Amino acid sequence: MWQSPSPPAERERVEVLESCGLLDSLPDPSFDRVTQLTRLFYGADVAFLGLVDGSMQWMKSRTSTDVPEISGRNDSICTLIIASGRELVIDDIRTSPLLAGHAVHGSPWRFYAGVPLILDGRWTIGTLCILSRTPGKPEGFTTAVLRDLAALSLDLIEFRRRNSELQLLSHSDKLTGLGNRRLFDEEIERACRRAKRTGEPASLILLDIDHFKQLNDASGHPAGDAALVRVASALRDIARRPDDVVARVGGEEFALILGGTDLPAAAERAEWIRTRLEAEGIAHPAGPRGKLTASLGVASTQSAETPDRLFASADRALYAAKAVGRNVVITAPAAE
Repeated sequence: MWQSPSPPAERERVEVLESCGLLDSLPDPSFDRVTQLTRLFYGADVAFLGLVDGSMQWMKSRTSTDVPEISGRNDSICTLIIASGRELVIDDIRTSPLLAGHAVHGSPWRFYAGVPLILDGRWTIGTLCILSRTPGKPEGFTTAVLRDLAALSLDLIEFRRRNSELQLLSHSDKLTGLGNRRLFDEEIERACRRAKRTGEPASLILLDIDHFKQLNDASGHPAGDAALVRVASALRDIARRPDDVVARVGGEEFALILGGTDLPAAAERAEWIRTRLEAEGIAHPAGPRGKLTASLGVASTQSAETPDRLFASADRALYAAKAVGRNVVITAPAAE
């Protein structure tokens, strides 16, 4: 069975790719123009711009649905370019010894040409490629234009990456430094798209500080703000994986998006958060033993596939946690 090779420093390469903010993003006309130009110039049947993470290839742009939007990395020819960082031209996919045992032998494609998308002069994050149903190079074929269009694509990617860094400034909550509601709305959309793409679950934890109004009324707003900052600091320490997102989504309400995490694991994480906050010993005049506590609701994409349904499911679980006495974790039903 054919196995896809991996480049050195694969973890760092994937982190660079993720920093671009392109995976699971919405269609972008700028990239579509590049692939259309590529197809037209070469007279190819299909052109596509693909991004390759640790396990999947995802098409940021493709000129035809004959190429799947998502495929396993082991089913991709482009993974050879990811591993080598060099362009690749295959006259006939069906007879190439490079692809012996590869699943693509059963596809309609015969000719393949692709060039790497290399960021920062080092990290091959994807490819710009063409496919044809006719074997052999077209007359006068050269990869020069493909390389130029790949360079244009890299300029677009770099622009998106820098723009993403600037967006973080406008997506931050001023008091706590966490993401704000705007960031949360974008990231929960992305998490649901990623769950659909990869088949892995994502989970959402909603957290509400118990009796926060009483804290503000009794101790003053500066004390309330200080409590919010301490809660945010604890949550930031907890959300350390690349796919984790923590945001302040309301006055005293926080959210954690956990990529690749099913409902039982998320519930366990939520209970750990609850006990961690209780152990922080943040002063609260209306709290148990004069300390701040929180209620948490947990839901997963396994039962709520859209962002709205996922949020609503976690919100109902949070409401239930408050209704039973607060300072507790409630998980949403497995199916709703």
